[in-house]
Amino acid sequence: MPKRPRKKTYPRASLASPFEPFAKSAALERRDVRNLVIVFCVAFAVRLIFFFLNRAQNPVFFYPIMDGLYHHQWAREILTVSFWGDEVFFRAPLYPYFLAFLYKLSASSISFAVFVQHVLGSLSAALIYLLARSVFIPRIALLAGLLAACYWTFVYFEGDLLIVTLIVLLDLVALVLLARSLKQTGVSILLASGAAIGLSALARPSILIFLLVLPLVYSHKATARGYRSWATKTFWVWLGVTIVITPVLVRNYVVGRDVVPIASQGGVNFYIGNNPESDGSTAVVPGTRWDWWGGYEDAIAMAEQAAGRPLKPSEVSNHYFREGAEFIFGSPGKSLSLFGRKFYLFWAGGERSNNKSIYFFWHLSGMGKFPLVGFWLIAPLGLAGGILLWRRRPEVWLLQLFLMAYMVGVVAFFVNARFRLPMVPVLIIFAAYMIFQLIHVLRNPGTGTFTALGLLAATALAINFDFVHFPENKIHVLSIPRYTLGNAYRKMGDTDAAIREYEKALEIDRLYPSTGFRVISRNVTYNLGRLLWGKGMCGRAIPYLRQVGGTDRFAVIAKTCLGECYLRGGSNEAAIDAYAGALAVAPNDVDALRGIGSAYAAVGDNARAVKFLQQALALNPEDVALSDEIRRLQAEQ
Repeated sequence: MPKRPRKKTYPRASLASPFEPFAKSAALERRDVRNLVIVFCVAFAVRLIFFFLNRAQNPVFFYPIMDGLYHHQWAREILTVSFWGDEVFFRAPLYPYFLAFLYKLSASSISFAVFVQHVLGSLSAALIYLLARSVFIPRIALLAGLLAACYWTFVYFEGDLLIVTLIVLLDLVALVLLARSLKQTGVSILLASGAAIGLSALARPSILIFLLVLPLVYSHKATARGYRSWATKTFWVWLGVTIVITPVLVRNYVVGRDVVPIASQGGVNFYIGNNPESDGSTAVVPGTRWDWWGGYEDAIAMAEQAAGRPLKPSEVSNHYFREGAEFIFGSPGKSLSLFGRKFYLFWAGGERSNNKSIYFFWHLSGMGKFPLVGFWLIAPLGLAGGILLWRRRPEVWLLQLFLMAYMVGVVAFFVNARFRLPMVPVLIIFAAYMIFQLIHVLRNPGTGTFTALGLLAATALAINFDFVHFPENKIHVLSIPRYTLGNAYRKMGDTDAAIREYEKALEIDRLYPSTGFRVISRNVTYNLGRLLWGKGMCGRAIPYLRQVGGTDRFAVIAKTCLGECYLRGGSNEAAIDAYAGALAVAPNDVDALRGIGSAYAAVGDNARAVKFLQQALALNPEDVALSDEIRRLQAEQ
């Protein structure tokens, strides 16, 4: 009887010596393949649960807002209007083109695009295992992969049409390849590393700051000649980046006759984070409208007004870079304080929203009941682990430099949850190391025990003290997400649900006033008034319609609806006043002319009624009912 082959065994690595990188060959061992499958399956299972819950319980899933809506519209425009576009890219283009590709495959299905992003997120968790395994023993790498699989902010952002999922994946590909390039010779892996960094830059250019410190990654293993030279290796990586970015630079010059390597948004973003009114996280240029396109148009107009002439996109960007620099050097005390605040926000435990309320919509999906890991846990462990690893820099120098460079790249502009997310994979790896280090020192008490525990306590307190005054995770005090939900229900045609959410928004703001809600409060009252008016509930609509001020189209519509409500209720004089207010803003508004004519007819002033109705008929000569009404009133005169 043939002997059964022995199962391959592996030496048990000591936790006191957690460093066990791959061998120089690129082949994976069987245990690594097994661990990769485990990490991917766990990650995908968590994401599959979120996908179905989010799709079923979150109406905003199918109606993206702000940046998500911008990407959705850009992707549709790529497919239906112009593939290349005719303007210099304002934002980095990779994600919208990636989204357009997914839409092409799926008839513009948001569900399909989000599902693919969850697959990419699962792959990112596997890549985190590979990156950790390039340095540490398999158990630490497996823990890092599982922490990534269950990191809730990764999962949340994969469920929205935002760039960060693609950035995390590309950054991890670049880091895995760079880690390999430290052990292998050859140009191809260096060019591939650079290409991955270049692609990440086409999604968000802030990764390029890492290129400035890349020579330090190779310098500690430099030799005198060949591909092992740090200068030579750096050159090939930079060349890979250049090869990827150059076609976008050429495209921008061809369509706009302007030298913009990737996108022209950099100067605006720099000024957003470096101006006297900046709070370090709010993404608004002072003095501009808060809506996306309004802010974009106002920012350009302000730059051109300051210059006294039309400006190219690169000139607009340079204008705001200069404005930001003038603030930094002209008000060093205030700018230093602002940098300190941004540094604090970068490491603070709370996840600050920039598109829509993170905590609110996470809980709305039903995922809040699952105890997944978050920044509040990973950051203290990862920061403590990174500090303990400082004395072992040769092994982890690549990861530490990436973390520090990315932090500088974010803090130089402004901080929010998704901007800092690409550096979380490194923190997760350091956190996994720290967990095993804690196990080791607790099993073997000594001076190292107090050092590790003291360091962890200090980082945990510094990072999570933020929650004391952090309102976004207290979802019962948030009014703006209710407005967002109301908008989604209104687009779905569920009027009753929309009215309910708008009224909740107003009630919450009455109890817990917020500065941000003041910006949208007029929109809330307008939408409420219109919906209630449309349902014939004029008694409830009138108080809201009366609050809609301004001199734009919305004010005209609100006053016209208000006039109709008064007319239905027999308050004819009030109706006349409301319609007159609408005509003061828009003298040729047909609905307002028709309404005021009906109101004058109701009070018996047929002459004025005919006058206004004739003006309405002149603007809409095919309206037979209007002609009949004029003839009837003229006959009664």
